[in-house]
Amino acid sequence: MTISPELQTKIDALEDERLKTEIIDVLTGPGRKRASDEAIYESILAGYAQAREQRARLRKWRTDEVAAFAQHFKEVQPSDYVEFLRQERELNEIESMLAWDVRRLMREWMPGLDSGDRSELFRKFRDYAKSDFNQPRIKDVSP
Repeated sequence: MTISPELQTKIDALEDERLKTEIIDVLTGPGRKRASDEAIYESILAGYAQAREQRARLRKWRTDEVAAFAQHFKEVQPSDYVEFLRQERELNEIESMLAWDVRRLMREWMPGLDSGDRSELFRKFRDYAKSDFNQPRIKDVSP
């Protein structure tokens, strides 16, 4: 199905290439459309804007805050801390039960965090764990 020239102009004016591709894929895809191309475009654009706003509201975790959480984790659950580091290094993946325990610890460490902020802290902590492997003090940690 072709896209009207007016709508194509709007799509071409977008800066995000992935967003453009998504809109074009949806509009030209094989599925049956229950809305006009313009309504589909507006809906995708609204969802994109909402997601951007949501990401902008997420807490920006500083390295020292991530390090403070790491220290807390290490003190409160030393064996889980070592296991987390091992899984991150060896598997580049964290088992679901351990991930759940770490998120629960985050809630205890800083009450009031919403799930998006905890997810961002978890992601930053994984990055921290990866980067910290070059530090001898981490390698020497024992349960």
